[in-house]
Amino acid sequence: MRACECDILIDMLRELDIMEKRVAASKTTIYMSERWLKPLVVGRVRVPAILRLLSPSYRRMVCRFVRLMDNPNFWMLPCGVHAARDFVRLYKLFHGGWRFLFQEPQITVSHNLGACVEGFSRIRLWGYFVEPSKQKWRTRSALKNEALRVLWCGGMVDWKHTDILIRAFLKMHDIRLLSLLIVGEGKEEARLKRMAGKFREDKLGWVPNRICFSKYVSHERVRELMREADVYVMSSNSEEGWGAVVSEALAEGCPVISTYEAGSSATLLPETNLYHSNSYEELAEKLVQFNGAPVLYDEEEWSGVNAADKLMEILKENHEGNRQD
Repeated sequence: MRACECDILIDMLRELDIMEKRVAASKTTIYMSERWLKPLVVGRVRVPAILRLLSPSYRRMVCRFVRLMDNPNFWMLPCGVHAARDFVRLYKLFHGGWRFLFQEPQITVSHNLGACVEGFSRIRLWGYFVEPSKQKWRTRSALKNEALRVLWCGGMVDWKHTDILIRAFLKMHDIRLLSLLIVGEGKEEARLKRMAGKFREDKLGWVPNRICFSKYVSHERVRELMREADVYVMSSNSEEGWGAVVSEALAEGCPVISTYEAGSSATLLPETNLYHSNSYEELAEKLVQFNGAPVLYDEEEWSGVNAADKLMEILKENHEGNRQD
């Protein structure tokens, strides 16, 4: 009951009954979410998530949600540009745009925290926020003639596509001297180590022309590794709703190369630092061309402090809109 009675609610659980009661009572309700239309994985086959609409129960749920989007007391905070596009697609589809069953809409939105999606004044671009760097210096300041230090960290599952990074290494190891460090564990670990073959070493460190594997380390040590690396690669596909590790690496001053498909990279990185998640050839080309250039990243823009300010702006807009009504 408290969720229905409070003046302001930020919902991340898709509590439709509560949100409907609140907007009917003219109470400010904010929904924050990653994307709804991540591809479905059926066995080993990836199918478009729009096929979820074949389920009557899912279709009814989306219909209820789209009705909420028309209420002036309902605001949305999609985590990343892909999530924003998903919500616009569903809205247009359920307002008669049948072609959006088969295609994604083009959206116009500045890649800034709290930016408004053009044509949808209550959809504001959002994300996740990470701890600021505790060190304002980089261990590595220049590439010189040393091996390029490439870092990857995370859970070793198939959709994180660590295999694509290893394939890229194997394709280019005789073109450019690399030192690849993979930190993490998971069900893909044995297969990835087999892929590395003769280039594998089990070591937490940087060895030229080798792929080093390490078990999980502390969060603080990961941040240190980011400061030691020349570039961080996040190789996830579209099942990565956001990917806070991109924000963490950028906060430590570490350039990032990542995928078009992941939420944080598509939102925070320039196109020059993006590749398609299933293409080791594209990734290899990005690594060959990498010159150590930093990524322009406004840590204050994508901070929890700024997020609080943006929320206050939303609440002010909502209050003024209700007063005019």
